[in-house]
Amino acid sequence: MAIKPIDLQSNISQIIEVGRNEQARSEAIVGQQHVLEKESGEKSRLANTTLDETKKGGSAVIQDQQKQKKEEKKHEHEKESQAGEGGISTKKERRGDDRMGNFIDVLK
Repeated sequence: MAIKPIDLQSNISQIIEVGRNEQARSEAIVGQQHVLEKESGEKSRLANTTLDETKKGGSAVIQDQQKQKKEEKKHEHEKESQAGEGGISTKKERRGDDRMGNFIDVLK
C-alpha cells in the first residue's frame, strides 16, 4: 500500500498529540512506581513495629502467667501452714507398707 501526500499531512498534525500522550503515559508510570515505593516503605516500617509489639505482648502474657503461678504457690503454702498449726493434715496418708514403691525391678 502506497503512502499518499495527503496521509502525511494528516499524520503530521497528529504527531504532537501522540507525543503528548506518550509523555503523559511515561510520567504516570514513574509516578506509580514512586507511590508503590512509598507504600512498601511504610508497610515494612509498620511490619517491624507490629513485630515488636507482638513480642512485647507475648512477654507480658508469660509474665502474667508466672505471677499467677507464684500467687497460687503462696496460697497453697499458706493453707498448708495453717492446716499444720491446726493439727489437720492435708497430705495424703500412706496406707500399708512404707517401703512399697521405693524400688523398681527391671528385668532384662
